[in-house]
Amino acid sequence: MKVLVLGASGMLGSDLVPVWRKEHEVVALSRSECDVAARPEVSAALDGFSPESVLLLAASTDVDRCQRDRVYAFRTNSFGAEVTAGECGRRNIPLVYISTIAVFDGMKTSPYMEYDLPSPANQYGRSKLFGEKAVRTFCPAHWIVRTGWLFGGGPRDMKFVAKILGKASSSGSISVVRDCVGSPTYTSDLAEGILTLLREYPCGTYHMVNAGEAASRYELARHIMRIAGFSPDLVEPCLSTELDLDAPRPPMEAAASVKLDLLEGALSLPDWRESLSSYVRSRLSIIYS
Repeated sequence: MKVLVLGASGMLGSDLVPVWRKEHEVVALSRSECDVAARPEVSAALDGFSPESVLLLAASTDVDRCQRDRVYAFRTNSFGAEVTAGECGRRNIPLVYISTIAVFDGMKTSPYMEYDLPSPANQYGRSKLFGEKAVRTFCPAHWIVRTGWLFGGGPRDMKFVAKILGKASSSGSISVVRDCVGSPTYTSDLAEGILTLLREYPCGTYHMVNAGEAASRYELARHIMRIAGFSPDLVEPCLSTELDLDAPRPPMEAAASVKLDLLEGALSLPDWRESLSSYVRSRLSIIYS
């Protein structure tokens, strides 16, 4: 199958493309190579490669910048999704849109399932929710995959896991919020899961995260420290209200993959603790060794 990946240079794309190339012919375009909010560029990419499916990974993920600058948020996350979905829909090309558990307000006391009602707490979540609506409206053959708290990509991405290890190596104690809970998810596992989803499951909206109990950022940081051989007691808990953040953070961003559990041959990703241990030891040892 010919697959076009848009927004392939980010953390998820860097791990997804090698996985998908094992089975499919993949063309991977970065944002600079194809701006998903520019209809002529998207149209040219689709006509030039004639893909049998498209993966839309391009996203504006700086949550605080999204809160300050709505154009930054909505240009890619909403309008870019509308443009891409429209062009795919006109050509009858199935589309995969990567969304987020942040479409919910976080007020629930248990993980969110696909049948909970979205109500974003910030502009980032709102922009992704509008992206979902555009995909459903303009491209009938679609998969919307909600995920969150991604880790992966190796040292160059410097996301949460790598940042914790960098701070532990240089400064000792680290303050991490304890009042935000999520489902840590490894990008390589997610890439495999999406591949299986397209191959074996019907179109629709799915939650896809690693298995295992939800964890707070504080608990996740302590686990990272243990894996790398640091004392977890170097991690000190704080509240999100103590930080100078532009965007409110949903206290609950954990997800339950109810639809995947209900479908025959239930698709599940490995426990996040196992995947995190493998990731830290195999791909991030250069940071702390």
